[in-house]
Amino acid sequence: MYPEFVPIYVGLIITIALLVVILIVLLKKGGGNSATPKSTTSSVMAAPAPSGNVVFCKNCAAEFDAAQRCCPKCGTPR
Repeated sequence: MYPEFVPIYVGLIITIALLVVILIVLLKKGGGNSATPKSTTSSVMAAPAPSGNVVFCKNCAAEFDAAQRCCPKCGTPR
C-alpha cells in the first residue's frame, strides 16, 4: 500500500460511515415506513371524488384535489 493513498482511504471510510448513519437516521424517522397510511379513513371517506385537478395548500404546501374546499392535512380553506 502506498502511503500517498492513506488519506484517500481514510476519507472514503469516513464518507461511507456518514452515509450509513444518515440512512439509519432517515429510516428511523419514518422514511421506510410507507406501508402505513398517514391519513385516517374518515378524512378519505369525506373527500369528494377526484376531479383530476390538483392544488397546493397555502399554509402547509400539501397537495390535494381542487374539488376540496379545505386542506385535508391542516384544514386551511382555499
